[in-house]
Amino acid sequence: MKGLKRVLDRLGLKQSEFAKLLDVSPRTVSLWASGEVALPGPVRAYLRLLQHAAPAVRSAELARLASPVPIFEDGLYSLTYATSSGGLKKADKKSGVALLRSGCIVGSDISGGAKFEGTYQYDSARQTNRFRIWLRVPPAGKLVTGLEAGESGAMVEVVADLDRADPVGSTVVHVGGRPLGLTLAYLGPLPG
Repeated sequence: MKGLKRVLDRLGLKQSEFAKLLDVSPRTVSLWASGEVALPGPVRAYLRLLQHAAPAVRSAELARLASPVPIFEDGLYSLTYATSSGGLKKADKKSGVALLRSGCIVGSDISGGAKFEGTYQYDSARQTNRFRIWLRVPPAGKLVTGLEAGESGAMVEVVADLDRADPVGSTVVHVGGRPLGLTLAYLGPLPG
């Protein structure tokens, strides 16, 4: 749409705010604004509605910007974790991948063979996303925190509160009584 920037300026909206209203990435709005990607018909219609709506209707719609973004976007995420004692070397950090879809998470540690699955949902009291994950450590496996799984392996519950990974969310969790720094970064949407 020619003049998307002008329309957003007249509405008093930043591109990032418009992205939040539509639940798309800021990069998508940037591509529309630059003309690299055509503005979809439904988005054009929404913009016309915003421009011509009664002030009370427009205000109610724009009030959604004040509410927190409650969920993570479905997609593939990189996972980086390390003990949170100071002075970490790059070699001390471990990584994995996670797939998030509709409140469920599954993933795997890249080098240690641990797998995890669980759920996540928005916690309105804390205004964060609460993750509850069960980590399956293989037999004789050892976590970066020092916890050893033993001959039969181990199942470890991990609970974490994270802001939306836009593009990166970080927190510290406790695993086996030891702190673990955790970073989740959005890589891209799920195929299909």
